[in-house]
Amino acid sequence: SFHDADKDGLLVCPLCGIVIEVTDVFGHPLPVVHDVEIKRHQPKMRIHPLSTHIPIGLFPFALLGMLYVFIISVIQYFYLQGGFTLDEIFLQYVPSVKKMSDIFLLLSVVFSLITFASGYYDWYRRYEKRKYRMITVKIYFSFLFLLLGVIAFILQTSGLIFAGNGFVFFNPLSVILACVYFLIMFANMCVIATLGHIGGLLVFGK
Repeated sequence: SFHDADKDGLLVCPLCGIVIEVTDVFGHPLPVVHDVEIKRHQPKMRIHPLSTHIPIGLFPFALLGMLYVFIISVIQYFYLQGGFTLDEIFLQYVPSVKKMSDIFLLLSVVFSLITFASGYYDWYRRYEKRKYRMITVKIYFSFLFLLLGVIAFILQTSGLIFAGNGFVFFNPLSVILACVYFLIMFANMCVIATLGHIGGLLVFGK
């Protein structure tokens, strides 16, 4: 991107360390290779790409678990209104799924801190604090994921939406908070998918 170049129109490729001049050809950036950073810092153990798989892997399961709890709670609520009840095979797993989702969400948030710290260290050492647009986006989105994750965890474990047995309270406040909660969770799925995609570009290129 033109935004990644310095005032002289030069940038260093975040993948391989090649020094590139970005020229404008009919409005499109064309890279012209000038030099290579042969002493580019290459850490032997990359904690960032290892740790980033934990929140990316666990967060979707936290969301799926809570969707299960919510759907079963809604079905059970309407069954009870009609004088019926769901089969015990569906109800017995709700408390366990809720607890597992709590743990998955907590681990996602905690390991996102480790991911951010190690990613920042990589940027400081390997990329020499160059303000690549994609790295800037990753930093902002990492803060956003952490903020939304903390809010979601507070809502999920506060007892305002979900009871001690895992089922949803069906009162006006709980329903509104449940909508806010799932909106935050789905928004965070978009955030973490974007972070993973940009990270993949930095590791493997386009």
